[in-house]
Amino acid sequence: MSDFRNEIKEHIDNSKNREGLVDKLEVRLKKRPTSVNPLTLAMFAELRPGAKPIEYARESDYYDDDMSLNARNATALKRLLHEQVGRPLYEPVGRLKNQDFAECIVAIDAFRDGCEYGVGLHTPTTLPLDVSGFVSEPPDRSQTPDSPFGVTANLESPTDIREFDSQFSATDSPYHVYVLDCTPTIADEPAKIWDRRRAVQTKVESGIPIDTLEPNEQATHELNQGGRVYYVGSTNDVVERVHEHLVGTDKSGVNFTNILPPRTVVKIEPRASEPAVKSLEGELARQISRKNGLFAYSDKK
Repeated sequence: MSDFRNEIKEHIDNSKNREGLVDKLEVRLKKRPTSVNPLTLAMFAELRPGAKPIEYARESDYYDDDMSLNARNATALKRLLHEQVGRPLYEPVGRLKNQDFAECIVAIDAFRDGCEYGVGLHTPTTLPLDVSGFVSEPPDRSQTPDSPFGVTANLESPTDIREFDSQFSATDSPYHVYVLDCTPTIADEPAKIWDRRRAVQTKVESGIPIDTLEPNEQATHELNQGGRVYYVGSTNDVVERVHEHLVGTDKSGVNFTNILPPRTVVKIEPRASEPAVKSLEGELARQISRKNGLFAYSDKK
């Protein structure tokens, strides 16, 4: 089993910033893609000429016909990087980070060097360097705290979604703060959530401080502690924004809900101005997170 973790880390450490990594990628691709769609097309042209990203995306357990173009390309790129360097299949590509660019660089080099590629052939790239494998199972999620909110709309119900669209499309308020409950089910927990919980537990047990984890990993750690997870956002078009959370885009906090999909809308607060909703967004997230067993993510927290 090939292990590319050290090579990926060296590129990140030696490049010092995002631009340095993009420079290295540009040398290899003769292009300078800095967002998911052009990067996916360039990587497939280099590593799998003739293959279509949509075909790769459809092979994924996480593919959905309702996905946006960005989400489909991100799913295809994730699978391509899994085959070439071992990026975990549950680890989505969202707003591109240093890790993503470094994995692309190493994937190109590995392909050119004739390294074997395929599903399950490489050490997962997100494992801590001193760890050889994931813990066998994540902690038990036998119960979660009761939600302090009612349900405004069940996002797993087409009827509720239509009613939500109708109600808030006609609102007079120009801005809204919204709260989404992203706590996955316990009885039928999705495999990708189980995998992520196991990966985060592995990091915690290896000694990585919780406050250094990515926000989605901190939220996943809260799930491992039996807690609930919320996303708090603000927008001038709450109907469109909620649908973006459902289908996936590369915008800001949608990356969080690509990993922990929303199940219900639990709070909507109208405000008259953008500064007012941004202030309320951060305050609501802090209020929720102060309660025992609850975690709320917001860009303004």
